[in-house]
Amino acid sequence: MTVTQLTNYSIIVVLALVAICQGISTGIDFFASKSKKPLSKEVMTIDQIAKFVVSEATTLDVSGAEKKALAVQALLDQAKKESKPVTESVAKGAVQHAYDQAKQEKEKVTPVEEETAKPIAFVSDKQDEG
Repeated sequence: MTVTQLTNYSIIVVLALVAICQGISTGIDFFASKSKKPLSKEVMTIDQIAKFVVSEATTLDVSGAEKKALAVQALLDQAKKESKPVTESVAKGAVQHAYDQAKQEKEKVTPVEEETAKPIAFVSDKQDEG
């Protein structure tokens, strides 16, 4: 076998692999387009809903545990309206995550108050007499 023949065979093998990969990719795209909604959009939507219900819950005049329970229930209700299957544990996690993110954003925005400078000692005009 010559170098030219080896090169030709290797090119044929590479082209065959590219064709197989392209076929697999086309098949995945076809089946993905047939599904109802991509998972990433559902997760993003649940995350957005969680942010809204947490923002709403912070305006209520109840305890923190009650706010969380109300936010979780609001998230479950909204997800049900949008036909998004969400379990209660996922809803609790999404609400807690949204709360943590809101808290971090608030800490970034709120500047830390600097302490005012205090004098270390006072200098007296009188000299020590001795």
